[in-house]
Amino acid sequence: MPENDENFSAHTIGTEKPKRKVAPRKKIAITEKRLEKDKKIKIEKELVSIYEDSSGKIPNMHEIKKRKHHPIVKGVFYLLFIGAIMAAAAWAGFFYLPGKNTGSEQQLSLDIKGPVEITVGATTTYVISFENKENIQLNGAVLTVNYPDGFAYLESNIKPDNGGATEWRLGDLKPHETGEIKITGQNYGALNQEKSWRALVNYMPENFQSELQVIATLSTKITDSPFDISISGPDKAIIGDEAKYSFKVIKKTSWLPAKFYLRPSLPANFYVTSSTPPIDKDGTWRIKSESPTSTTSTNELIFSIIGKYTDQNVNLEENTSTIITAELQLPYGLDNRIFEIGRAELATELIKSSQTFSLAINGAMIDTASRPGDTLNVTLYVKNTGKDSLKNASLKLSFDAPALKRQSALNWAAVEDKLEGNIVGEQVSDTIRRGTITWTSQNLPSLNELKPGQEATVDIRLPIRSTDNFDMSNLAEFTIKAIAEIVYKDKLGAEKSLSSNPIAIILNSDLSLEVRDSTSAENERDIQWILSNSFHPLKNIELTATLFGDANFIPPSVAPAGSVSFDADLKQISWKISEMPESVDILALPFSVNINKINPTQNTLISKVKVRAEDAVSGKTIEFMGDEIPMKAE
Repeated sequence: MPENDENFSAHTIGTEKPKRKVAPRKKIAITEKRLEKDKKIKIEKELVSIYEDSSGKIPNMHEIKKRKHHPIVKGVFYLLFIGAIMAAAAWAGFFYLPGKNTGSEQQLSLDIKGPVEITVGATTTYVISFENKENIQLNGAVLTVNYPDGFAYLESNIKPDNGGATEWRLGDLKPHETGEIKITGQNYGALNQEKSWRALVNYMPENFQSELQVIATLSTKITDSPFDISISGPDKAIIGDEAKYSFKVIKKTSWLPAKFYLRPSLPANFYVTSSTPPIDKDGTWRIKSESPTSTTSTNELIFSIIGKYTDQNVNLEENTSTIITAELQLPYGLDNRIFEIGRAELATELIKSSQTFSLAINGAMIDTASRPGDTLNVTLYVKNTGKDSLKNASLKLSFDAPALKRQSALNWAAVEDKLEGNIVGEQVSDTIRRGTITWTSQNLPSLNELKPGQEATVDIRLPIRSTDNFDMSNLAEFTIKAIAEIVYKDKLGAEKSLSSNPIAIILNSDLSLEVRDSTSAENERDIQWILSNSFHPLKNIELTATLFGDANFIPPSVAPAGSVSFDADLKQISWKISEMPESVDILALPFSVNINKINPTQNTLISKVKVRAEDAVSGKTIEFMGDEIPMKAE
């Protein structure tokens, strides 16, 4: 390879040219050029080694194009970059810039101190302290306090600035000024319920143009009651035998609320025969601080219930336990919201009796409903399912019914009893009169000795007075309570008794419907639905019936009470009335029906009328059917 050829390059490898003589004066310059060309040759060899492919070819560098980035990708990277900058700015503002509504604890400190575990009814004091920690004045400071639910404010060392005793205007707080508000009150609420105090101060630093706020909280809990409650009674009770339960309330402190309640919760198959003191109608004892109560000491309040279990809704093939519970309830506030401040329970095992004894009224052995003027069809059934005879048995059936001027709503004078049992009346209260009918072996010989497997039945009919001869509208009660009892002697001569299932009969409105029908023209009938009611107001009254055959409904010319409609597809007539007060005893709907074509096989023009209403006093639903309209006018 020639060493001194100026034109030698990678493109002339393998080509030789004639040597030329170089003048001595140019020797240094030629040497520098040789070094530079040697460097270029070296670089080109390295490039060849990099771009040369497996076959020894070098690609055309002019055909290699620069790849451009897609504009959407470029935009996404741009947005991510801008978003990162904004996020960094936001975090910096969060940590280093003051908020508009949140104060700095370095400026104003706020604290609440007081008892966190409290007894119901206890009087407690809480201290809310504050301090301006800055060298500047904090202007217009206002303290607002949100009390825990059930805290009753009594007083504070500084008079509050609003009627609800929740706001104090602290004014301008000088640098490093301190202060405190002491708030005293009573605590009410349910046991173990978390509550909290919340205090906040709004203020404006003198070197700042926005209002700031600092908040403090304190969690509290009512953990103790000033009363202990317990229940005592039988561990086991035989169905039908008498059982007594006592409820003891022990006062642990001198505090006694103005009023509170003891509410026993009894099983559905337990029938109360007596209670001491008398229990209220809603099943509670109302305890007032000035009321006398049966006590064994000044710190004990004792209440008792005597009653009997029935086998109603109880499967006695298996061991059955029932639970008696009692709650102490404390009303609080203007709405008398109830807090549970004590609770106890007792389990009793029920033991099956060796006899079967049941009471049914109008075919029902559970609570039912009736109306003035109805008749109660009563059946007593007893069967000796034991191994020994029942001797000298007697049956007793009692009804506690609403009364007015010492007259029962039950018409005992019209009772139908083939066995002619002995009837005795007793005035239980101003509003309740009790009627009891008793049968012995003189009335029913089988009661002299009811042998194993033997049974006896008693049937009577007892009418409820109607509004025609009794002023039902002035009754204070509307429930009739019935229960039966069998008393007998066992093989040892000991007297035993067994109670039936109790039944409550709700006296609903005496709502009735009269359907009138007359012919005014050929193939046209005039109909009237007449509602009558004299006992209890009604609401949501609805009457519906179906029109049969090829006939048209003609609505009333004068709008009646409520609204009338006719569904042409279903051919259904509907009359709806929102309410019927006691002052309104009659409502009528007159309408007509035009018969287009008479079908000789059609017997009914309008179906029986379905009547549905709600008794506004008892809350029960009344449902019955009114008469239908025959195709041929009578």
